[in-house]
Amino acid sequence: MDTSKYKALYLQETRDHLSGIEKGLLLLDREPGNSVAVDSLFRHYHSIKGMSASMGYEPLTRLAHAQEDLLDRARSKKTVPAPETVSTLLECLDALRALVRKVEGDEPLNTDISPFLDKIKTARDAGATGVAAPAGPATAAPEGAAVLKISDIMKVEGRVFDDLLATVGDLFMSLSAFKSLTHGVRSIEFKDGVHALGRSINSIYNNILSARMLPVEDLTEGLPRVVRDISRKSGKEVDLKIEGAELRLDRSILEGLGSPMVHIIRNAVDHGMESRDERLSAGKPASGTISVRAYAEKDRAVIEVSDDGRGIDVEKLKTKAVAKGVPPDRLESMTGKEALMLVCVPGLSTSDNVTETSGRGVGMDAVKETIEGLGGSLAIESERGKGTKIIMKLPRTSSIVKSLLVAAGAEQFLLPMSKIIRAMEVDASSVAGGTLDMDGVGIPVIGLGSALGIRRRHENRLSTVILVDVAGAVPGAQKEGAGVVGVVVDNFLDEIDAYVKPLTPPISRIWGVSGITIMGDGRPVFLLDLTQIISRALARA
Repeated sequence: MDTSKYKALYLQETRDHLSGIEKGLLLLDREPGNSVAVDSLFRHYHSIKGMSASMGYEPLTRLAHAQEDLLDRARSKKTVPAPETVSTLLECLDALRALVRKVEGDEPLNTDISPFLDKIKTARDAGATGVAAPAGPATAAPEGAAVLKISDIMKVEGRVFDDLLATVGDLFMSLSAFKSLTHGVRSIEFKDGVHALGRSINSIYNNILSARMLPVEDLTEGLPRVVRDISRKSGKEVDLKIEGAELRLDRSILEGLGSPMVHIIRNAVDHGMESRDERLSAGKPASGTISVRAYAEKDRAVIEVSDDGRGIDVEKLKTKAVAKGVPPDRLESMTGKEALMLVCVPGLSTSDNVTETSGRGVGMDAVKETIEGLGGSLAIESERGKGTKIIMKLPRTSSIVKSLLVAAGAEQFLLPMSKIIRAMEVDASSVAGGTLDMDGVGIPVIGLGSALGIRRRHENRLSTVILVDVAGAVPGAQKEGAGVVGVVVDNFLDEIDAYVKPLTPPISRIWGVSGITIMGDGRPVFLLDLTQIISRALARA
């Protein structure tokens, strides 16, 4: 029988069961006597065994069967699984995942599973499942209704939505071309038709976006295992708290966050957390706490990762920065927030020890680059002896970006509307000194053309100023203007929904841009990274 057509469904179902197994084992690690968790785990293993046997994946079948057998012995004898048993099952879970990845990549399943089978046999023969649990009322799982029903949920591969979104992006660009034509056409019917087309495209886009949105829980469900493994290797006691996991983000944003989140958690455990004795001496609880909090802020998603550890030693950080070639006079002029961002300098680490997971001075620069590549920003807060907080602000959706089309010299650029407060025209002399007086407050002003090295076509009596919100993203803008910076452009042309494509090498190395779109007439236009451009312009001022 040809089973290839069932492969995608097998992979989806198996991943769901593996996720359930991990949750169940971690629960069993905390509550060894939880019989409901044992029953749930048994069902997950039994399902994987049956599906793998049907598909002809023998190593997966044998390994799942052995783990099911170990749990069944614990279940039938009413015994409590020992911590060693849970650790063995977690190791075997990793082996199952590795085999599933081989299935996904159409690789031969030639992995030697005998070491894992031997571990399971040792755990079984040595009685590692623990002692008999005290008798108590049996807990039975509720039986489902005896009705055959098709699920309301359709499982669709992510690439289908990627393709649909790309198609809608092309429709948006075509719509922009039609809108441009309406400026020179008197036909009311034509204008009404373009307007109706725009409503339909927006409806399609919103429905696709809704289908692509996933809860942050899909990202954070693997973090308890990460924290458990790293804390055990480092000999530290660490608890993990997660808040706001129901917040939904675009799938592509969540995918991009995976590696940065793991690195931040590793840093928190390895560098941030003190040992048990150090914490007790400092009057802290023996067990440290890492908190992950997700919440919405306007049209952005904010994800905070904080710990109650030792915090960042700013003076030590500056000393290391000097050794890496950062000029001392630049360090002296830095604010506290700017100094903390030195941890993102490539090769710079405050740790004197190198571990298996961190301490080599690599990672935080990649984390910052990844977050900014997703259209977000990274900030750090820390207090010596109290802990550290990493703050990531990200767009909740990707690809279709509400943008303002502006001109600088002969070039046109897109500015994200999420950053723009307002656009205004002022007398050119009022911004000549680099600041704009707004109700008695001096707002820093930069010229977009000069920041990008573009010459203005001609001087005007009036200047077009775009007020941009940079609160928390550009430390130098906090001294004046309450986190607002004015960007002078030659003209603003239109507000559009732009299908922005990510940059690929070598274009991705261009400074100051975060994406590119193709206009209705075929012209490529860059979406600017305003945070990066304003930061550099203010640093040079």
